Amino acid sequence: MSVQLDAPDVTVTFRDTDPDDSRHILVLRPKDGTGETRRVEVAGEVPSVNRTVVKTVNAGIRAGVAYCAVINTGTRGSEDVGGAFGTNYNSNEVCSEPAGSANAPSDVAIGSITGEENPPAGTNRNYWIGYSNPGADATGVTITVQTSGTVTVRRPPESGTFNGFQCSGGSTGYTCTGGNLPKGTKNQIPVLATITRAGPGAIHATITAEGDPNPGNNRSTLGVLAVSK
Repeated sequence: MSVQLDAPDVTVTFRDTDPDDSRHILVLRPKDGTGETRRVEVAGEVPSVNRTVVKTVNAGIRAGVAYCAVINTGTRGSEDVGGAFGTNYNSNEVCSEPAGSANAPSDVAIGSITGEENPPAGTNRNYWIGYSNPGADATGVTITVQTSGTVTVRRPPESGTFNGFQCSGGSTGYTCTGGNLPKGTKNQIPVLATITRAGPGAIHATITAEGDPNPGNNRSTLGVLAVSK
């Protein structure tokens, strides 16, 4: 799905779709066709199917070099003669520019959502959503927050306060648009919440930016279980 280069490390996001997978190897070749192809195992068997894996590994890549990557998946052998030794096949290829390159993409991300997981019913509570951009400078970023169950929003965050975001919404959530996140930005935005009654609720957050190549880190959820006073 995506590859980020920060020599000597590589962060890869891929989705496993094979119920018989036994291991996954990241294969990297220099985009310009020169230099050594690198191979490093990033996962063994991934439980179930259609699960997204995000892994950072030391692949020994060279700084300042663009690479193209595939995931080579190996499968377990079957009982019939033809499948006794299993099979290997490659994913689609994704190319990426190195960190610090003028062509490197942004990589906006939602971190953990923090706050009281067992709040008393009938009270106001504040939660915090972490966000960051370890990639290139990002403009026009959007954060969307939704609440459900026992959690409602008192009011959106004040516009312009957090990295230029302009926020609006209602009791079930809000959207903040127009954020500017320079490379290396780390910040938090609040959820000013009311706990309406006892029972389960949740806060869901997503972040998007044009050209973001790594959707695997763009969302987070915090479940709460409100208790009676």
